[in-house]
Amino acid sequence: MGKNIKPGQSSGQNGGIYQEIGPRGGRHESYSTIPDNHRAPPTTTPGCSWERVSRTPDSRR
Repeated sequence: MGKNIKPGQSSGQNGGIYQEIGPRGGRHESYSTIPDNHRAPPTTTPGCSWERVSRTPDSRR
């Protein structure tokens, strides 16, 4: 659905609610809210990434 970002990578203008995705595409139960232009937090296991589930509105818009 959304753009995948790796841990430590900036979200750019795509801030929102992200779900942890395993290296083979399996979904984990971990969620994180990442604001615009902030770095993604570490994942629970190596090789995982974050996929945006829904976009949150920016306070400047």
